[in-house]
Amino acid sequence: MNTLSLPPHLMPLLMHIEPLLVPAELYQLGDTVTVTVHSNEPLIDINTMTKACSLAFNFVAADEDCAPPTYQIWDQWLAPFTELAQLQQKVAADPSLVVCGFPVNDGCVDIWHHQGQARAVYCRHSGASEAQRAMLLVALALDYPLEDAVVLARAYARSYHEHSYQDHNYRAQGELVWPTDAKVFPRALTVNHPQIKQLGWLIEGQEVAPFVALGSSKLGLYPVLESADWVERVLQLGVKTTQLRIKNPQVSDLEHQIQQAIVAGELAQAQVFINDYWLLAIKHHAYGVHLGQEDLDSADLVAIQQAGLRLGISTHGYYEILRALEYQPSYLALGHIFATSTKDMPSLPQGVARLALYQKLIGARVPTVAIGGITIERVAKVWRTGVSGVAVVSAITQATNPALAITALHKILVPNAEDVAAGGRNDKHCAL
Repeated sequence: MNTLSLPPHLMPLLMHIEPLLVPAELYQLGDTVTVTVHSNEPLIDINTMTKACSLAFNFVAADEDCAPPTYQIWDQWLAPFTELAQLQQKVAADPSLVVCGFPVNDGCVDIWHHQGQARAVYCRHSGASEAQRAMLLVALALDYPLEDAVVLARAYARSYHEHSYQDHNYRAQGELVWPTDAKVFPRALTVNHPQIKQLGWLIEGQEVAPFVALGSSKLGLYPVLESADWVERVLQLGVKTTQLRIKNPQVSDLEHQIQQAIVAGELAQAQVFINDYWLLAIKHHAYGVHLGQEDLDSADLVAIQQAGLRLGISTHGYYEILRALEYQPSYLALGHIFATSTKDMPSLPQGVARLALYQKLIGARVPTVAIGGITIERVAKVWRTGVSGVAVVSAITQATNPALAITALHKILVPNAEDVAAGGRNDKHCAL
């Protein structure tokens, strides 16, 4: 059980916190959260399975013995305002500092620390301040990472403000309580953001044009495989989209395997993606490349785009989805949905309920692939969330009979892909 403990002066936030915990509990977005009130002013204490942290809004130490919180949330601003670039540098140097609602030209920016750098999202209006604070605390108590808690907080604040004068029954029906509408979410500040220069956000890199669309957005079955031989094998069994993921860059025949997989894809008229090795993918004219979030900072996205390759990007939550969308990729991978042994993951499993919320946010903007720990027994409920494809690994490679496994997976996924073209799937529980 997770706990969120508030000081007395923040008790008014309960009017937002309690309604937010209802859908969180109903759709199992995290462990149950118990809310208490304590006398330890001004700190807020949060305890989950993975972390124990303290927060304070606009923290000022009462005396020398007052320990600083894990996160200092700055969300009150008076003119004249600091230059955004200066604030960016402050956050980059201080992992405890979180900036919320900083006023900029025609909008506001939220900023947080990430591995020695500052990351940020931007939107036109900030929304309701108490709603923003409440969602930030709830999301952290549900074990969302800080970046996702900041994004959710801004989306909820904007959603609450937008509907604050509507009929109260609308809130009671749960349509407002958890943000799902793309228009209330902020945009990630990346090199591709149209206002990056005007805002004064410092960032390296070159703007990249949209990537080529997939030949078919109805992806269905998407095996992720560790060798070119496996790629050839599944293509011969009727698979039309797959990925070669060789984890060891020192393997002696790396380039040969990449070339072999690309040729196999061309012969089968299939969509074969090369994981990570974008230089070799360009050299051998691959259909597409798949990159992780960390690769977006190091890979030459312009070169990949100009070579005409499709691009898939891994995401693990709200912020990474927003960041990836800025590059207008060919598809997004959403993961990891369940615990997986095929790859070491720094994030927690998302679960089907969170997956459904991510899919609702993305909508039809770009095809999506669910990935991570998806067995044949779990495929159907993952597919009902509305994703365009389902990635599997061991469900095929460790199957006693891979051909039968592929046939069984196709029976679950292919008919539904046709249903999407006819108007889409409708599962109220999975889609929230």
